[in-house]
Amino acid sequence: MTAARILRLLLGGVIGGLGGAAFAWLHLPLPWLIGSLVAVAAARLLGAPAEADPRLRNGFLGIIGIALGAYFTPATAAVLVSQAALLLLAAFITLAIGAALAPVLARRGKVDMATAWFSSIPGGVADMAMLAESYGGRPAPVALAQLLRVCSVVVLVPNLFALAGLRGDVPQASTVLPFLPGILALQVAGGLAAGWALVRVGVRAGWMLGPLAVTAAFTASGVALSGVPGWLSALAQVVLGASLGAAFGRETIRPLRRFLPHAVMQVALLMVACAVAGAALAWLFGAPMGAMLLGTAPGGVAEMSLTGKVLSMDVALIVTLHVTRIFLVTVLTPPAFRWLHGR
Repeated sequence: MTAARILRLLLGGVIGGLGGAAFAWLHLPLPWLIGSLVAVAAARLLGAPAEADPRLRNGFLGIIGIALGAYFTPATAAVLVSQAALLLLAAFITLAIGAALAPVLARRGKVDMATAWFSSIPGGVADMAMLAESYGGRPAPVALAQLLRVCSVVVLVPNLFALAGLRGDVPQASTVLPFLPGILALQVAGGLAAGWALVRVGVRAGWMLGPLAVTAAFTASGVALSGVPGWLSALAQVVLGASLGAAFGRETIRPLRRFLPHAVMQVALLMVACAVAGAALAWLFGAPMGAMLLGTAPGGVAEMSLTGKVLSMDVALIVTLHVTRIFLVTVLTPPAFRWLHGR
């Protein structure tokens, strides 16, 4: 790694930390994540050479996974097993909404159906871009649309929840579990090993889901583990936010400026439709409204689960809803596209 590269990474980290600190000082929702994202994205769009290291992000995603896995108590695990129908239905509806909106983006954005389809389905930025290319689509618009989706949901949803006064009554696990450095080090080592294994077999978000699964398995079995201290959780959020913000460069936006407004409108339609679906499912199944709205929101599992954690909501339900959707996206998106638009 060159000295110039190290300086760019340090600049990205400093800007992200300052942005998170400013948002925390202003008492804004999810300050360390959103503040870091906004600050680094603004710096990149202004031409600053701020960067983020994907390997560092992957490691800190493991910290977030460990913090979230602590919510899977034996009682919670039993409840989730009994809600399998809700989990599957919510995931199917979210994917169906993305599929239904794809023709709208194709027509308004003047792009081919493969590009519109993989831009509209809530999935990983790199995964959806590569799939679009393999089906004859354009990867760059897909990557931009997916990035806009994640970042828009991360910025807007926590603030909308705060304005609406939506909060839960589930205590944060980090305030209940003691901080045991030696135990936490073992959790990190085992979790990252599991994450590496998941990534090797092609599981998206494996760096977070591996540590989450290991921690959740022990917690659901009644084994008490270490909590994640607040300063470490904040640092992980700063790294994640900087990584998201660093993707917004002039070189990314400029070639797609005509597609950009249509992608923004697509994200808005997707968010509204998913919110309506989440509210309807909460009413139908008697599930907590806030957790269902976050669980069906078209954002990333880490970001939406962190929002639920900060707002004292049912994190285990939110995580499981998103993990179910991730699985179905991986399995169903390519064959569904071939069946509907293969011609």
